[in-house]
Amino acid sequence: MHDVIPTEFSWIKLVLALFFVALNGFFVAAEFALVAVRRTRVEEMVKQGRSGAAAVRQATSHLDDAIAATQLGITLASLALGWIGEPAVSHLIEPLFQHLPGTWSELASHSFAAALSFTLITFLHVVIGELAPKAMSLQRPDDVALVVAAPLLFFSKIAHPAVLMMNGVGNWVVRRLGFEPVSGHQMVHSVEELSLLVEETRRAGVLPPDQAEYLRNVFRLSSKCVGELIVPREQVAALELHASEKEVLEAVRESAHTRMPVYDRDFDHIVGIINTKDLFYLFSLRGVVTIVDAMYPPVRFPAKMSVALALREFRRQKKQLAVVSDEYGHSLGIVTLEDVMEEIVGEIEDEHDLPEGENQN
Repeated sequence: MHDVIPTEFSWIKLVLALFFVALNGFFVAAEFALVAVRRTRVEEMVKQGRSGAAAVRQATSHLDDAIAATQLGITLASLALGWIGEPAVSHLIEPLFQHLPGTWSELASHSFAAALSFTLITFLHVVIGELAPKAMSLQRPDDVALVVAAPLLFFSKIAHPAVLMMNGVGNWVVRRLGFEPVSGHQMVHSVEELSLLVEETRRAGVLPPDQAEYLRNVFRLSSKCVGELIVPREQVAALELHASEKEVLEAVRESAHTRMPVYDRDFDHIVGIINTKDLFYLFSLRGVVTIVDAMYPPVRFPAKMSVALALREFRRQKKQLAVVSDEYGHSLGIVTLEDVMEEIVGEIEDEHDLPEGENQN
């Protein structure tokens, strides 16, 4: 038979059990907070000089070690809780059942106490040690990370040999199973997932609708080809290399375009691009129009080039018009930087664009 009055030692073990529940919650909160916090937000907090931000940056920069430390901490806290918590609670509440009637009263009281203490410890472990800290970390990862990062780094340094060994053994097991270990726990989103995130952000009112549309359009650039954007060769205002001065001036006046391709004999032989501003500048100096002096070498894009790559090439070569060719070298038409930008921001109109339904006289 057990004493009715619990011993002081049992109360100490009960306090230790509650401590290990809280410790388990700390490591769970640290794990979810460090994974959920955005790296851009971490840098912003560092620049703001917020307390704990430097520790967060250090932990997220070595995320594998930090997560391994949290896993070790969770395991140790859970084992300690099971070792100390259940016997402590059972010893405290078992006297409540010792007066049960019957021959087997002592066995029954012990069984009831063990079952009740196991249920209570499990409840505390799941709710306080798992669910509550996880919910807090997912809702406010920045604030939680600022609190937990420094203590976690301290624990990680103490447990570094164990963490190093666990990572090594874990990677070895992964390789034996035919997989390649991956460094880092950052979640990499596909383009489709990013589009969904943008849409959710728009619905939440954080992102204006027009900006959300711009972002979605940017995600589509890699899946579109330059050939889908071209102005067909039949609609391109171009200059013949050997055109007369009168023909050149007339073509420039009618086209209202700043840049025009120059061809020799036919459109498949594009020899250059002229900027009409350069043309008129030379005319003002010399009093004569000379196409050859005003043109520069053409930029050529294959029709299957992605729009994203075309934008990069426009920036790199500092040009705004390119000739689009097929696999045989035939000129299909032209594409401009404006055409590419319209894929992001929508139709861009200037003073030469007519309202829909009107014809140019």
